[in-house]
Amino acid sequence: MTSILKVDNIQNASGTGTPYITGAVLQTVVHQEDGMATFSMNGANDILFLASNASDSTTHLSLNITPKSVNSKILLSTTIFHEINGVVNYNSLWGFYRDSTKLGAAAVGSRRGGIAVTSIGYNAADNATTPDMASYQYYDSPNTTSAITYAVSVNHSNSGGTMYINRTVHDTDNASTERGISILIAQEIGG
Repeated sequence: MTSILKVDNIQNASGTGTPYITGAVLQTVVHQEDGMATFSMNGANDILFLASNASDSTTHLSLNITPKSVNSKILLSTTIFHEINGVVNYNSLWGFYRDSTKLGAAAVGSRRGGIAVTSIGYNAADNATTPDMASYQYYDSPNTTSAITYAVSVNHSNSGGTMYINRTVHDTDNASTERGISILIAQEIGG
C-alpha cells in the first residue's frame, strides 16, 4: 500500500521554524552579478570581489548567510566570467574568503594556495576579446550561527594587470565580443 503525506508547512516541535534536518539543504543564498567592473591585480596578494574593491563600488561577488546550526556545512559554488589584460591569464588562482579567513589549499614555500585556476578560452596573443571562466566549489565548516560574509578571491603571479568582470577587455560593440554574468551561491547543509 502506498501512503501519501500532503502538507503545506513543516515546523519544528516548538512551532517556531523549519526543522533542522541532517543532510538537507536548509537555505540557499544567491548573488548573481550582471554588472561590469574592473579589479586591479596585485601580484600574489588576494583581491576580494567586494563592492568596496570594484571600480564602480557596487559590482561584487560576495554574500551574507547566517547558519541555523553550528554543525551546518556551507557548500559554496561560483562561476566567474572575466578577462585579464596586461598579464598572462593562466596564472590566476581563485579562492573564497569567509569573513577574513582564506579558504582552500594553504600556500607552501613559494607556491600560492587556493582552490582553482582559470579555464582559458584562448591562449595566444588575444587577451582582449576572448573571455575566460573560473568555476569551482568549496565545502566549508564555519562552526557558527553568526552572520558570515563569503567572497570570491583571486590572486596572480604578476602585478599590474586588470581583471574585467562580465566583459572582455576591449568590450567592442560587435558580434565577436562577448558579455556574460557571474554567480556565487551558498547552500547551508544540515550537519
